[in-house]
Amino acid sequence: MKGKVIKINEAATADIDAMYALMDEFYDNMDRAVFERDFYAKDYCIILRNDEGRLVGFTTQKVMTVTVDGREIHGMFSGDTIIHRDYWGDTELFRVWAQFWFPYAEQYDEFYWFLICKGYKTYRILPLFWREFYPKCKTETPEYERKIIDAYASLLYPDEYNRETGVIEYRHVKDRLKPGVADIDGRRIKNKDIAFFNAVNPHHADGNDLACLAKIDRSLLRRHSEELLFR
Repeated sequence: MKGKVIKINEAATADIDAMYALMDEFYDNMDRAVFERDFYAKDYCIILRNDEGRLVGFTTQKVMTVTVDGREIHGMFSGDTIIHRDYWGDTELFRVWAQFWFPYAEQYDEFYWFLICKGYKTYRILPLFWREFYPKCKTETPEYERKIIDAYASLLYPDEYNRETGVIEYRHVKDRLKPGVADIDGRRIKNKDIAFFNAVNPHHADGNDLACLAKIDRSLLRRHSEELLFR
């Protein structure tokens, strides 16, 4: 696979069709109008293509600013993200993502990744690459980071974000991963990060999202991340 960052308004109609088809393959309750509304509300999109040029994955991002204790907090929110199962385990998406957003973040004193996770595979990106992120197994989320999570999640989902649980609990029919895409079975639940995700977002199979946060700062990455992401 090869990935490329484009601005949302540069996306070709054929690629948008392919993105929706890919989402519909792996998610239940998809709606084309909702998909396009969310897509055009973002600022950037990373598109993945295979050697034949076929679109096999993508992720969208929106630059955001929230206010915490009277201070502006800058960051980026990830929207729809999917990779075709034939390419699960490939790190190209994360490499392209990192090589765009880490330099972008350098213009700010602090810049965060605002992330919501309805599946354990998305959540596991955080412990795979970051030493410090929240919420995290066996670690209390510090007050400052909790306020940032509450601020961005409440801005995006004012009627559905539960501050007590840190979960976006949708009140309407919501897209959700199809069975077999990210099921948590007896083997996977033995992983501490997957077990934690399952415990704090027990209704993830219904489409609920866990609100997460990671600071985009290379000093907070795990040692192996440098080689994987910036090679």
